[in-house]
Amino acid sequence: MKHILVTTDLSEASESAFEYAKEQLELAGKEKSKITLLKVIDAVPPASINFEYGLALPDKKGMLEKVYSHASEQIQEIAEKQFAGLPVETVVVKPKKAVYQEIINFAETNSVSLIVMSTHGRTGVKHFLLGSVAERIVRRSPCSVMIVPVE
Repeated sequence: MKHILVTTDLSEASESAFEYAKEQLELAGKEKSKITLLKVIDAVPPASINFEYGLALPDKKGMLEKVYSHASEQIQEIAEKQFAGLPVETVVVKPKKAVYQEIINFAETNSVSLIVMSTHGRTGVKHFLLGSVAERIVRRSPCSVMIVPVE
């Protein structure tokens, strides 16, 4: 069975990878393959989540639970909209390690054959300061990785 892992940060940019993942599933055969749509929650939630739930939440664990719940709802909506009729499961991971480490760990422990992800294409200072999750995954992945540029 071919197991295709599609990562998303729930941004429009990450949607670039969805069509490529569906193509890979078609090539491998729907009956013999599956897609897992994976979101790893960042240790620092995005500004939109901060704004939605308020900036002054004293309970960090409570905020993480709200972010987790929100991400779970969003990823399910993406699966229903983008992967309707296909064998897809959704997974949201709470951070224990860096995002790239969580993705690699998931791939290793779930016999993933291919990771499909988009890249934000950061360069210069932003790339230096923020690094590249995609680059780290390519270097450490236990399987093939397909990097899709943002369209």
